[in-house]
Amino acid sequence: MRKSLRYLVLTLAIMLVLGACGNNNADNNNSTQNAENNSTNNNAEVNDNDNTSENNTAENEDELSAILKTIEEADDQLNLKLGETGSYVTTLGTYDMTVTSAELKGYEFEGYESELDCWVVLDITIKNTSDEALQAEDLMEAMELTETEEGSGYGDSSGAFESVEEFEGEIAPNEEKSAQFVAYAYDSDTYFFRKTSGNIAGGSSNQVMWKIEKDDMKQ
Repeated sequence: MRKSLRYLVLTLAIMLVLGACGNNNADNNNSTQNAENNSTNNNAEVNDNDNTSENNTAENEDELSAILKTIEEADDQLNLKLGETGSYVTTLGTYDMTVTSAELKGYEFEGYESELDCWVVLDITIKNTSDEALQAEDLMEAMELTETEEGSGYGDSSGAFESVEEFEGEIAPNEEKSAQFVAYAYDSDTYFFRKTSGNIAGGSSNQVMWKIEKDDMKQ
């Protein structure tokens, strides 16, 4: 009787051990399968993200290439006079600019002495002809006044003067904004107002230039 009981206990113990091993193997198999499924899903997500990034990059490159081609095909306007309008095609957008008038100030203007001979004040109107808003400051930052067609010129100092309205804020599509550009300069019979040469050399815009005679300026 005792011997039969021992066999029964031993048999139950073996069955319990085998059952536990079977459950562990099943759990391990399930864990392995879940890990493989997660890895597959993660790889799929990474591939989707990579594809989306590549597509976005390709679209941006195509868009930039189209803009640069449009700029390259745009006509330069190099001999405009006061009151005439020039059209810019740039990486920022397209817009028309008109230099409506120019005034020659003396060596001192509102308490500020010129670093050269005089101050020049230009009245300007910009019309946004693109589909997106343009920042007026960005447009004027690339402009310069000079006495010669060769070499560099002088940037805008309009923010220093209380009586001068500087270009600030957005210009919405199809809207206009008028303000002023002020720069110190040497005394000259002729002045040129244009995009900086570095801006043009970089291919980000066509060139538009006004030739302003001293006799046509307010003094």
